[in-house]
Amino acid sequence: MNPPVLHAETAEAIKAAVRLGLDSLRADPPQRLGDWAQDEFKLAGESSHTKGAWVAWAFQVGILDFMSDDRIEELDVMKAKRVGYTKMVTAFVCYNIAHRRRKQALWQPTDDDRDSYVKSEIDPLLDPQTGVAAVNKARKRGKSTADETIKLKSFRDSVLHLLGGKAARAFRRITVAVSILDEISKFDRSIEKAGPPRGLARGRLEGAPYPKLVCGSTPLLKGLCHIEDAAEEAEGFVRFYIECPCCGADHPLTWGGKDKRHGFKWDRGHPKTVHHVCPHCHEPITQADYLRGGVPLQGEWVCERTGKRYGRDRVWRDAAGNLCSPPRSLAVHVWTAYSPQRAWSDIVEEFENALKSLEKGDAGPMQLFVNETLGETWELAGERTDEHALQSRAEAYKLQTVPQGCLVLTAGVDVQRNRWEITVYGWCRGLESWVIDVTVIEGNPAVDEEWAPVTTQLQRRYRQDWHGGSLGLSAISIDSSDQTQAVYNWVSKAQHVLPQLRAIKGDGNEATSILGPSSLQEVNWRGRKIPRGIKLWRVGTDAAKDLLLGQLAIERQGPGFVHFSDELPREFYEQLTAEQRVLAKLNGRDAYRWVKRRPRNEQLDNRNYALHAALGLGLDKWSEDKWAKLEAAVQPPKDLFSIDAPADEASSEPVDAFAPEPARVAPPRRSSSEESLFDPIQL
Repeated sequence: MNPPVLHAETAEAIKAAVRLGLDSLRADPPQRLGDWAQDEFKLAGESSHTKGAWVAWAFQVGILDFMSDDRIEELDVMKAKRVGYTKMVTAFVCYNIAHRRRKQALWQPTDDDRDSYVKSEIDPLLDPQTGVAAVNKARKRGKSTADETIKLKSFRDSVLHLLGGKAARAFRRITVAVSILDEISKFDRSIEKAGPPRGLARGRLEGAPYPKLVCGSTPLLKGLCHIEDAAEEAEGFVRFYIECPCCGADHPLTWGGKDKRHGFKWDRGHPKTVHHVCPHCHEPITQADYLRGGVPLQGEWVCERTGKRYGRDRVWRDAAGNLCSPPRSLAVHVWTAYSPQRAWSDIVEEFENALKSLEKGDAGPMQLFVNETLGETWELAGERTDEHALQSRAEAYKLQTVPQGCLVLTAGVDVQRNRWEITVYGWCRGLESWVIDVTVIEGNPAVDEEWAPVTTQLQRRYRQDWHGGSLGLSAISIDSSDQTQAVYNWVSKAQHVLPQLRAIKGDGNEATSILGPSSLQEVNWRGRKIPRGIKLWRVGTDAAKDLLLGQLAIERQGPGFVHFSDELPREFYEQLTAEQRVLAKLNGRDAYRWVKRRPRNEQLDNRNYALHAALGLGLDKWSEDKWAKLEAAVQPPKDLFSIDAPADEASSEPVDAFAPEPARVAPPRRSSSEESLFDPIQL
């Protein structure tokens, strides 16, 4: 039987289908986004002043390369306006469709923002006639635009989710290799109490062989800004350095300021006299020098945290010039002065106008200038305690001793990736408190053996400076936010030898009390799981900071007053007052929030944790009778006719001052060999 004869059109259709199917198996030669965009991407859409091929500026090429570098798992771009970031993100989306063929999701702050972005940026690029050819080639044959939705675009080997970020459901039930959060600082701080948007978007990447999270935004309020949070947490932080035409040294373009010799300088009232002063040779350059032939100067991206550089040859090198890998998480800062589309004189004129408004009491224009032109966060004026005033009232008592009047000791422990910070506070009536000890222990919390010095430190007893006896810790609260399972594992073991040891986690919800609720958590340490193995306590950190703000304002010794030793360093006070309370509009309503003024705030955290430990003992609810009995046991009045016992002979016997009435009889005194080094006052 003769085989059927195919018509020419049918045969050609079969060949095309086979070619199309095999095309998905064909890998394109690897190409960085900075190169691919120059070859394939084009300007289109309502937001572009011109249409056609896109030529990236020197600083844009680096950012494009960072987006496509699989070694960089998270890229956080803190940017000003007019630097072309939206075009860079859109080029990255097209690159993932046509070149990498990876599933991706892009979130905008709201559904309306998403709709506007799709209509102005994405849809024009999908136009068969005027769009990006490589992207249209990847579209499914026979797939009409009517079959697509505004939030889902399907391609032969990939898919693009386009979502608004107001609802938690927008971060569920999708699995992608690339997550993009555009204008992340305009997202709610917590998405319907499910968590911050960065964490939710990162969760969609689980299982991806090369996970990629890209966050970019113009920053907003200091301490309440997602892109600032991301930049502070990133392993690397880079700026674009240009070579000074005068001395050859490289430096970034900076705004400078009246207290700095470098940066933007001009004659007041004459913006056109603006020039940029080199921080090395202090010689000026004009914008014309920067834009030679209309093209920005070449330069290098320099990491100010690791010393690594991404040079003009587009290769990463360490401080010694050797080839190296980039940081796994990388923050980028770029501001308007780098853009050829904005005259430096216009930047200065905007600042001078904003300054005039600020002098009249209107801070709005200056905030806009700082956020959108400088690409920096705006710091709200708020309630705070002055660290200078606190240090000036320090008292002459020695650290690591217990002053007279201090009756109970508790500790707060902050756990970092490479250290433990321990602060001990003493307490008496009305939550009057003393700073007793501040300790930093270097080590890796992920290593079991390196917890030994922490356990030993928390077992320490503190000499009473006037009595000769000693006190141990009565309660300890340790933060588990950063090294969760390592802390759970240690607490599950150490709680048998340390008093009132609690694993805690800060909760910024304004409705959470200082002594918040507890829940049982699974301990999962190196594959060994213990269901309901540890109790975790929530600490209402905002409530604790509110209380401390009031306590630090008390100037007379007594209930609520905080005592400081004159041996405490300046850094202690700066960390304790590192945050301020501001009134800000969050999620559509006015609310008070605590925001950082400085990056280091470990002592503020430890104060909150030590307070949590004190409230866990119920010290805030004790009667005067109970305090009096404890005082009589711990610091009995001296007999004027007696001779003080030597310190090494004085009793440090624990006293049962916390028992309900009637107090139980104290056990017989143990020999010194039987006494435990870590006995506190028994609770």
